Order: sequence, then structure tokens, then C-alpha cells
Amino acid sequence: MKKNFKAHQVKHEAVNILNKLYMLAVVAVFSFCVTGCVSQQQQERDVESLKARAKAHTDLGAAYFQQNRLEIALNEFTEAQTIDPTFASAYNGLGLVNSALGKYDIADANFKKAIRLDPNNSESHNNYGSFLCARTRYNESISEFMAAVKNPLYATPAVAYTNAGICAARKNDLINAEVYYKSALQIDPLFNAPAYQLALLQFNRNDVLAAKTTLQNVLLTEPSPEILWLAIQVERALGSRDAEASYALQLRRQYPDSEQAKLLQSVR
Repeated sequence: MKKNFKAHQVKHEAVNILNKLYMLAVVAVFSFCVTGCVSQQQQERDVESLKARAKAHTDLGAAYFQQNRLEIALNEFTEAQTIDPTFASAYNGLGLVNSALGKYDIADANFKKAIRLDPNNSESHNNYGSFLCARTRYNESISEFMAAVKNPLYATPAVAYTNAGICAARKNDLINAEVYYKSALQIDPLFNAPAYQLALLQFNRNDVLAAKTTLQNVLLTEPSPEILWLAIQVERALGSRDAEASYALQLRRQYPDSEQAKLLQSVR
């Protein structure tokens, strides 16, 4: 009986020890989880902070680039990619600046890295497309513009379509150029650039009525001097003297110092 009691006591103590060890293990696991979760949250905050700093420098770089202050823009974009080497927009900015500085090989590498880091960044695709078109790499260029418009979140697909049209026209592919311009105008009927390019294409092939139709919408808003000059030529070709005179007056009043206004004076 004493033997059984002792065995029972040993068993009971063993169970207690196991229970204590189990509780210690639970506490250890819980502590590890809390520590790990806190550490992970801190890491996420650190990453967000880096991206915010990189974005701030990139935004500054973009502002300086718009002002043609290339050296400062270059410094800002460089600082952004130093802070966060994975921030795609910084490399896009570097591509723009290095292209403007004539450092084409570096710019090409910058644009490629921007796209590699963020394949869905339509701005990078559009800017790289413009860079390639300027280097006469037309087919590659148009592929980049089409990659830009595939993104449904892209805010300005009409710009990429217009650029694709210009590049197609440069390689004398006027059929596709017209398709791209019309796609741009379907998205934004008041966009001067594709309206002008499409109307010019139509005018040059003697489709004057089509050119007049293409210009109708943009002439009702804020037409550029190029638009007004083309409208004058279209109305002159159609023999519409009153409309021609009206657009000529508008050109002189709104853009008196433009090349088109000077041209108007020289051909009168």
C-alpha cells in the first residue's frame, strides 16, 4: 500500500512538472510571438518610412525637372534611390534627367530598372517609350506605349496613345498612327495634341473635310496656336473666308507672339 502511494506521489509530481514545463513553453511561445509581431510591425514601419522619404525626394526631383533645374533634380532622384534602392519612380526620374543631359546609356539603364522594379508603372513605360522613339527605336517605343495603356489605373492613357501615334508616323506607318490618335481622342475628345496630329495627317492627304471634323471639338475649348493655324489652312482650302478670318483673328488675339501668328502675317 505504501508502495502504491509512493508510486502515485511520484506520478503526481511528474505530472506537475510536465504541466509547469508546458506552461513555461506556452509563455515562451507567446513571448516569442509578441516579440516577433512587434519586431515585424517595426520593420513594416521602417519600410514605410523609407518609402515616404524616397517619395518626398522623388517629388522634389520631379518639380525641379519641370523647372529644367537638372542638377538639383539629379541630386534629389539620386538621394531617393539611395534611401530606397527599390523605389521605381526614382529610377524613372533618373532616366528623364540623364536623357536630358545626353547620357543615353545611363538613361536607358535607369528606365529599364524602373520598369523591372514596377512593371505596372505606366509613367515609366510612357517615358521610356518617348526616350526610345527619340532614339529612332520605333518598334520598341510603341511596345512601351502599349504597355502603358494596358494598365486600367493609368490616369493619362490618351498621352501614351498620342505618343504611339507620333512614333508610328515617324516610321511612316500612317495607318496605325491614325488608329492611335483616334484612340486618344476617344478617351479625351478635347485633347489638343492628338486632334492636331490627326487633322494634320488628314489635311496632308487632302481629306480636308475629315480634318475640319477632327478639329471641331478642340476649337470650342482652348485651341493651341498650332490648332488655330491648321484650322485657318483648312478653312482656306474649303473656301470658307469668314471662318478663316475668324480663326486668324483668334490667333492674333490669343497668341500674338507665337510663330504661327508671325507666319500668318508673312503670308497675308
